[in-house]
Amino acid sequence: MNNEIDVGQFSEALNNKTDRDLRNVDITSGADSVIAYQFPSAANNYTWYRLYKSGWVEQGGIINSIGSGSSKTATLPITMSDTNYTLIATSNGAYTAQTEANNSAVRTSTILITVSNGSHNICDFSWQVSGMAA
Repeated sequence: MNNEIDVGQFSEALNNKTDRDLRNVDITSGADSVIAYQFPSAANNYTWYRLYKSGWVEQGGIINSIGSGSSKTATLPITMSDTNYTLIATSNGAYTAQTEANNSAVRTSTILITVSNGSHNICDFSWQVSGMAA
């Protein structure tokens, strides 16, 4: 039995099978698919997202130069359906600081990152939000 793969036949077999429009995929079987996305760039303030057919969204970005004891607001690329989502914010680099998303700051279209303390005066934060889109 010959187990060698003919690259031409393999390529032909995959032709038109990638980059398909998955918006019509039936998700009742448990399958879900990304129907919209954005890669981070300077034009979109380094935010990104993946929106799934089910309405689930994963999105994130970077908040630059937050000083110890101060706050900054980030606008979510995709509005959330409510405030029952997961928010993760992490200090970039060798900084040690804590973040808090106090309940009054949690919104469906923005998040507020507050540096409550830290060993450096200024740090950058990566943030990620996941939950149901509006």
